Amino acid sequence: MKDPDRLLAQAYRYCKTIALGHYENFPVGSILVPAHLRKHFFALYGFMRTADDFADLPGRVVTDRLKLLDDWRTKLHAMFAGATPQNPIFLALRDTTCRFHLAQEPFDLLLDAFEFDARGDVAFETYDDLHWYTQRSAEPVGQLVLALFGYRDDDRIGWSNDICSVLQIINFLQDAREDLSAGRVYFPREVYAKFGITTGNEILNSNCAAALVLSECDRIEGMLRRGMPLIDSVKGRFKWELRAVISGAFAMLDKIREMKGETMKARPNLSALEKTALLFRSFIPPRIRGV
Repeated sequence: MKDPDRLLAQAYRYCKTIALGHYENFPVGSILVPAHLRKHFFALYGFMRTADDFADLPGRVVTDRLKLLDDWRTKLHAMFAGATPQNPIFLALRDTTCRFHLAQEPFDLLLDAFEFDARGDVAFETYDDLHWYTQRSAEPVGQLVLALFGYRDDDRIGWSNDICSVLQIINFLQDAREDLSAGRVYFPREVYAKFGITTGNEILNSNCAAALVLSECDRIEGMLRRGMPLIDSVKGRFKWELRAVISGAFAMLDKIREMKGETMKARPNLSALEKTALLFRSFIPPRIRGV
């Protein structure tokens, strides 16, 4: 039988492989995260990334996707109930949740969002409906990260919620062409109706699509600025990480505006050079843009 410490180390390495194997615009356990926390970032990411992949498995019917997610939730609940995980992701996650006293609720909320996506009927009537979704798909991520750094107060959680919802919506804007082609409409009806668009199916080929995207950029920039007090409320390298994340969000908004909102025609990405520049910029005190 293998040594438990060796198995745990292997489990964390497995999560790291998952995290580093996916493209992200924003740092995931980057060099700005203290070394002693990095593996815990990877454990959280391994759980989320795998569930996200289940929700979007190509060629699988809805029932198959939901079954995989239900099994993932069963494993999560068993882990929190004290069972010894066999899956390496949950083995690492159990260690992380125990060390940092993480609650089960944020993980369940994330799975609620993945199940919503897996069902395929993605549409929202109002901003409040969209917020219901980002409260599950994005905000728990920030809350878990804050807990890793020892922050659990309402003010910081509120600022984090704004930032995380913005990051999620930026991802929607980036992937608009792919999502709309698959019938996933992350623009609320009350918004696109203002541009004379009747149904979500019409957005992709609408002459007003770019204007719709640009209007969302303006709206979420306001949310991003509301969350910026979080930067100065934290200490150490976490402050640098937050600067890098928020700089990445502003950089993506700039890129979308440079392409005049035409994300239905091409997906905006940050190059490796641009992402590296963001990391270096995170060491510089705030200036004109506030990051």
